[in-house]
Amino acid sequence: MEKKSQFKTIREGAVELMAPDNLIIKGPGTRTAGFYNMDQKLNRDITISFLRTVKPKIALDAFGGTGVRGLRINKEAGIKAVISEINKKSYEYINANRELNNSPVEVYNKTFQAILNDYLFDYIDIDPYGSVLPYMDDAMINIRNRGYIGITATDLTSLTGSMPAKTLRRYRAFVINDIYRHESGIRLLIGEIVKRAAALDKAAIPMISLWHSHYYRIIFQIISSSSKADAQLDQVGMFDRHSGLSGVYPSSSEGPLWLGHLNSEIAQKLDYIEDPDKQFLSTMERLKTNDLSLYFADIADFARISGADTKSIESSMIKLRDNGITCGRSMFSNTGIKVSSTVPEAFNIIY
Repeated sequence: MEKKSQFKTIREGAVELMAPDNLIIKGPGTRTAGFYNMDQKLNRDITISFLRTVKPKIALDAFGGTGVRGLRINKEAGIKAVISEINKKSYEYINANRELNNSPVEVYNKTFQAILNDYLFDYIDIDPYGSVLPYMDDAMINIRNRGYIGITATDLTSLTGSMPAKTLRRYRAFVINDIYRHESGIRLLIGEIVKRAAALDKAAIPMISLWHSHYYRIIFQIISSSSKADAQLDQVGMFDRHSGLSGVYPSSSEGPLWLGHLNSEIAQKLDYIEDPDKQFLSTMERLKTNDLSLYFADIADFARISGADTKSIESSMIKLRDNGITCGRSMFSNTGIKVSSTVPEAFNIIY
């Protein structure tokens, strides 16, 4: 273990942690021993909320870092938790934090593939540095039927089309890098995982999907069923901005993307964490309206392209509601509105 002067003690949720002095405040950072990213607290808060709701029996935190996720899963959701970490120094951090919290979590210095051989998990959390794809097949093969897999993807440059060659190479897809890129990016990732699951005769069903800062967070339920896998595949396809958003956008063929719901009905009834902060509460509200429409009406982008006067979010939502349209703020843009009508109809009402 390193000298104590290189640590600081912090608190997240119901657990105390010894974390490195160089902990990450914002952005992805660089994966190091005892890796702790404060910017991912929302990610962990939403995960705890979900697990408190669905109550799996045994959970795996597969890339432990400091062990914060696994420790919180056990302490706050009351679920048996296993933490695995291949880095030896990180493994020592996790054990120190387990002792600090007098926690019964089990901690192993093993690879992802090795730990999957030891248990049949009901929940597997995959939070690597970069793409989740190298780990998905093993996770889907080894998860208990109707179990859950939570993923954190940080390879947003390829998912959002900012590096088109990388998007094509990794996902065999095309994404337009504009105001809609994060909804496209998360739909691209869901679609890819749905296809990989179907090849294993499994259905990957998105339960919770969100974008925050430098990462996408998605929790899937995995069901062994070829018919359900086929039904999920039917919801993967191409998207055209011209017909799907507004005639002011040129015709496009973006995808293949997931065109189904980003969240299940579970998003409407998640069990809240203790002492939620404003970011958590705001995210929970946007989760509840995220599936009102496929994509969102971005009022600032429409005004920019069409030459119309920019409308405020507040006045636009009042006008929509006066016309019988249910609406809510989009998770993917601060000037975007999710609507119960089609997006073209919403633009016609607002403008």
